[in-house]
Amino acid sequence: MTMANLTLISTCLENELNQGSALLPGSAVDNSLTYNLISEDDPGSKNFVVLNVAGKRFETYRETLSQFPETLLGDEKRLARYYNSDKNEYFLDRNQISFQAILYYYQSGGVLYVPSGVPREVHYDELDFFRIPHRQKKLPSDASRSIRSGRDQLRTETRLQRIRYRLWEFLDLPESSLYSRAWALLDVFIILLSILIVVLESMPQLRSDTNNFVFSIVDTMCVAFFTFDFTIRLIICPSKITFIRTPLNVLDFLAILPFYMELALGRLIKGSAITTFKVLRIFRIMRVMKLIRHSRRLILMGKVIQDCFSELILLLIIWLMGVLTFGTVMYYLEHEQEEQKFKSILHSCWWAVVTISTVGYGDMVPESGLGKLFGSCLLFISMVYLALPMTVIVSKFNKAFEKFKDEDQTHHMGEGRRAPVEQSFVAPDFHS
Repeated sequence: MTMANLTLISTCLENELNQGSALLPGSAVDNSLTYNLISEDDPGSKNFVVLNVAGKRFETYRETLSQFPETLLGDEKRLARYYNSDKNEYFLDRNQISFQAILYYYQSGGVLYVPSGVPREVHYDELDFFRIPHRQKKLPSDASRSIRSGRDQLRTETRLQRIRYRLWEFLDLPESSLYSRAWALLDVFIILLSILIVVLESMPQLRSDTNNFVFSIVDTMCVAFFTFDFTIRLIICPSKITFIRTPLNVLDFLAILPFYMELALGRLIKGSAITTFKVLRIFRIMRVMKLIRHSRRLILMGKVIQDCFSELILLLIIWLMGVLTFGTVMYYLEHEQEEQKFKSILHSCWWAVVTISTVGYGDMVPESGLGKLFGSCLLFISMVYLALPMTVIVSKFNKAFEKFKDEDQTHHMGEGRRAPVEQSFVAPDFHS
């Protein structure tokens, strides 16, 4: 600052004081007074930029914006059309929340993220206005980083590694090609068909030798398809231990295990003893869990439940404590009645389960006056008893869901407006 500028500042302050507008602690200052106090000869003013976005001012350095000259803020010629000479600032009538993320793009050297509270399409429109390419640079995602590095290394990989990677992309990445999407749709169709067979087999009007033979053939074909899909995934996976520990792969294995166990036990055991192992057929309904693999939202819900696992265990413990306590009290109130419906504490616990859950089957009801009074009180208490821990669980569930949803939006930031969001897989290391 030159001596002339200091003199000008002191003169302005004296005029304000003479007019009775003394500045008090905490009082607002009119920023317009400072615009003309900065001389154009001041070298610091040339490197300082004031951006007014819909009434909210942002201040930064020109060097920060000049990192990306192809963007609107980095190109002084394009930005000059928004210059307000009266206030010595650039005025942009755009979204303020999105602009915070856009300014961070320059400050961080090219990192993009979707701010919370702004729809993705709205933020994309802001990026288009400021001429920021969506694929310029984004927060590192395990899936995108693995896929990109895997494709870059295909040139140096062996033929076997190349085949393994292509097979993984075909099976686990439906958006990679039209054939991969067709395979995913076929997998969903086979899953639904196998579940339909399980349901139709239980209908009495369809129980006949001919129908049972048809159901058996269709079920065998479905299991053969599931086995082929599971075997290919296991073969191309470099780390078999990691493959086995993956929850989705465990569900795939449990979906086909009952069929082969029943087949093996049927050859070893003859006669009516085989009916003992028919219970294995119950686990065929596990095939419906295979649909989780084809829905990003179901995978997201699984992560949220896993993150809230401790709170769910807390709810279970509180529920068991209530069932045991209230069931024991009801037993000692009702076990001396003529119709001994509460024959033991376990029988009373079943009544407590039904009452606390507000289901009320009516198969067990108290007969004594104290029992009826206690049952009425328990019905009211149970609503409060379960509502208290449920509030904590719902709050934690919402926070976890928002966290994983924000991570999902951030990871898909660079995929464009029509980016597929139903799948997100991490490419394995095919060099092992």
